[in-house]
Amino acid sequence: MSNKDNQSDLDKAWEHYKKIREALTGLYEILDFNLEKDNIFYQCALDNLENLKDTIIDLLKKDYNPSEIKIKLRELEFDMKKELFFEKKEKQK
Repeated sequence: MSNKDNQSDLDKAWEHYKKIREALTGLYEILDFNLEKDNIFYQCALDNLENLKDTIIDLLKKDYNPSEIKIKLRELEFDMKKELFFEKKEKQK
């Protein structure tokens, strides 16, 4: 792999990092703005954000097979879309 390809991959990784950081920060800001700090939902959401951050870091530290990660992330994407968009409509009926 050439230096140009390595730099391109590094640039892409940096952009993904910034998006993840912005998303986690944004979610925290929404929680902080909308819920009282002693609210149980605030504490649970904060714990989940912390776990998500730790999991992302652990995932990046390991040397996993990229195709396995892609498959699992696709499954996660499908499950999230299903939960967010389809199951709510079914519950409303």
